[in-house]
Amino acid sequence: MPRADADDADDTQGPQQEFRRDRQGPLSDIASAVDERSTDAGESAFDELFEQEQVAEIDSDQLWDRLENDQPPDSFLEADREVREIDKHSYCHQCPHFAEPPELACGHDGTDILDVPSLETFRVADCPVVLENEDLEREY
Repeated sequence: MPRADADDADDTQGPQQEFRRDRQGPLSDIASAVDERSTDAGESAFDELFEQEQVAEIDSDQLWDRLENDQPPDSFLEADREVREIDKHSYCHQCPHFAEPPELACGHDGTDILDVPSLETFRVADCPVVLENEDLEREY
Protein backbone atom coordinates (compact mmCIF):
# COMPACT_ATOMS: atom_id res chain seq x y z
CA MET A 1 0.00 0.00 0.00
CA PRO A 2 2.76 2.54 0.68
CA ARG A 3 3.90 2.10 -2.92
CA ALA A 4 0.48 3.15 -4.26
CA ASP A 5 0.63 6.32 -2.13
CA ALA A 6 4.02 7.18 -3.58
CA ASP A 7 2.68 6.71 -7.10
CA ASP A 8 -0.33 8.92 -6.33
CA ALA A 9 1.98 11.62 -4.95
CA ASP A 10 4.10 11.54 -8.12
CA ASP A 11 0.99 11.84 -10.31
CA THR A 12 -0.37 14.86 -8.44
CA GLN A 13 2.94 16.73 -8.20
CA GLY A 14 4.13 16.20 -11.76
CA PRO A 15 7.46 14.96 -13.12
CA GLN A 16 9.37 18.10 -12.07
CA GLN A 17 8.61 17.53 -8.39
CA GLU A 18 10.78 14.41 -8.18
CA PHE A 19 13.95 16.57 -8.30
CA ARG A 20 12.94 18.68 -5.31
CA ARG A 21 14.30 17.37 -2.05
CA ASP A 22 14.30 18.52 1.50
CA ARG A 23 17.96 19.38 1.97
CA GLN A 24 19.60 19.44 5.35
CA GLY A 25 23.13 20.16 6.46
CA PRO A 26 25.85 22.53 5.28
CA LEU A 27 25.05 24.42 2.09
CA SER A 28 21.55 22.97 2.03
CA ASP A 29 20.09 26.35 1.06
CA ILE A 30 22.34 26.53 -2.01
CA ALA A 31 21.58 22.95 -3.03
CA SER A 32 17.84 23.61 -2.70
CA ALA A 33 18.16 26.78 -4.80
CA VAL A 34 19.99 24.84 -7.53
CA ASP A 35 17.34 22.11 -7.43
CA GLU A 36 14.58 24.72 -7.67
CA ARG A 37 16.26 26.62 -10.48
CA SER A 38 16.90 23.48 -12.53
CA THR A 39 13.31 22.25 -12.23
CA ASP A 40 11.71 25.66 -12.85
CA ALA A 41 13.56 26.57 -16.03
CA GLY A 42 15.01 23.29 -17.25
CA GLU A 43 18.48 23.05 -18.78
CA SER A 44 18.43 26.62 -20.06
CA ALA A 45 18.73 27.93 -16.49
CA PHE A 46 22.42 27.09 -16.48
CA ASP A 47 23.23 28.23 -20.03
CA GLU A 48 24.14 31.71 -18.81
CA LEU A 49 26.86 30.23 -16.59
CA PHE A 50 28.89 28.99 -19.54
CA GLU A 51 30.51 30.62 -22.55
CA GLN A 52 30.56 29.01 -25.95
CA GLU A 53 33.94 28.92 -27.69
CA GLN A 54 34.67 28.30 -31.33
CA VAL A 55 37.03 25.38 -31.86
CA ALA A 56 38.93 24.28 -34.92
CA GLU A 57 37.45 21.52 -37.01
CA ILE A 58 39.34 18.27 -36.49
CA ASP A 59 39.67 15.72 -39.24
CA SER A 60 39.07 12.48 -37.34
CA ASP A 61 40.82 10.35 -39.99
CA GLN A 62 43.93 12.54 -39.80
CA LEU A 63 43.85 12.38 -36.00
CA TRP A 64 43.65 8.58 -35.99
CA ASP A 65 46.50 8.35 -38.52
CA ARG A 66 48.70 10.52 -36.30
CA LEU A 67 47.82 8.53 -33.19
CA GLU A 68 48.52 5.23 -34.94
CA ASN A 69 51.93 6.56 -36.03
CA ASP A 70 52.87 7.53 -32.45
CA GLN A 71 52.56 11.26 -33.00
CA PRO A 72 51.40 13.31 -30.02
CA PRO A 73 47.63 13.91 -29.98
CA ASP A 74 48.03 17.69 -30.17
CA SER A 75 50.26 17.52 -33.25
CA PHE A 76 47.22 17.81 -35.55
CA LEU A 77 46.90 21.40 -34.33
CA GLU A 78 50.44 22.12 -35.56
CA ALA A 79 50.13 20.70 -39.07
CA ASP A 80 50.39 24.02 -40.93
CA ARG A 81 52.39 25.94 -38.32
CA GLU A 82 56.04 26.74 -37.72
CA VAL A 83 56.69 25.19 -34.31
CA ARG A 84 59.98 25.70 -32.47
CA GLU A 85 61.34 24.90 -29.04
CA ILE A 86 63.12 28.01 -27.82
CA ASP A 87 64.95 29.41 -24.80
CA LYS A 88 62.29 31.39 -22.96
CA HIS A 89 64.79 33.88 -21.53
CA SER A 90 66.23 34.78 -24.93
CA TYR A 91 62.90 35.23 -26.67
CA CYS A 92 59.65 35.38 -24.70
CA HIS A 93 60.91 37.12 -21.58
CA GLN A 94 62.41 39.86 -23.79
CA CYS A 95 59.32 40.27 -25.96
CA PRO A 96 56.73 43.06 -25.52
CA HIS A 97 53.97 40.62 -26.57
CA PHE A 98 54.65 38.24 -23.67
CA ALA A 99 51.75 38.32 -21.18
CA GLU A 100 52.17 39.50 -17.61
CA PRO A 101 52.45 36.73 -15.00
CA PRO A 102 50.67 34.63 -13.89
CA GLU A 103 49.30 34.28 -17.44
CA LEU A 104 51.43 32.29 -19.87
CA ALA A 105 50.56 33.54 -23.34
CA CYS A 106 51.77 35.48 -26.34
CA GLY A 107 49.80 38.55 -27.35
CA HIS A 108 51.15 38.60 -30.91
CA ASP A 109 48.35 37.76 -33.34
CA GLY A 110 48.77 34.21 -34.66
CA THR A 111 51.53 33.23 -32.23
CA ASP A 112 50.89 30.68 -29.48
CA ILE A 113 52.87 29.18 -26.63
CA LEU A 114 51.95 25.52 -26.98
CA ASP A 115 53.92 23.81 -24.25
CA VAL A 116 56.57 24.17 -21.55
CA PRO A 117 58.85 21.18 -22.17
CA SER A 118 61.36 22.24 -19.49
CA LEU A 119 61.97 25.02 -16.99
CA GLU A 120 64.08 26.87 -19.55
CA THR A 121 62.16 26.33 -22.79
CA PHE A 122 58.82 27.02 -24.44
CA ARG A 123 57.36 25.36 -27.51
CA VAL A 124 55.93 28.16 -29.65
CA ALA A 125 54.06 28.28 -32.94
CA ASP A 126 54.40 30.94 -35.64
CA CYS A 127 56.58 33.36 -33.68
CA PRO A 128 57.84 35.97 -36.16
CA VAL A 129 60.84 36.87 -33.96
CA VAL A 130 62.06 33.27 -33.84
CA LEU A 131 61.53 32.80 -37.58
CA GLU A 132 63.30 36.07 -38.40
CA ASN A 133 66.30 35.11 -36.25
CA GLU A 134 66.48 31.74 -38.00
CA ASP A 135 66.52 33.49 -41.37
CA LEU A 136 69.28 35.85 -40.20
CA GLU A 137 71.38 32.93 -38.93
CA ARG A 138 71.05 31.16 -42.31
CA GLU A 139 72.33 34.21 -44.17
CA TYR A 140 75.71 34.12 -42.35
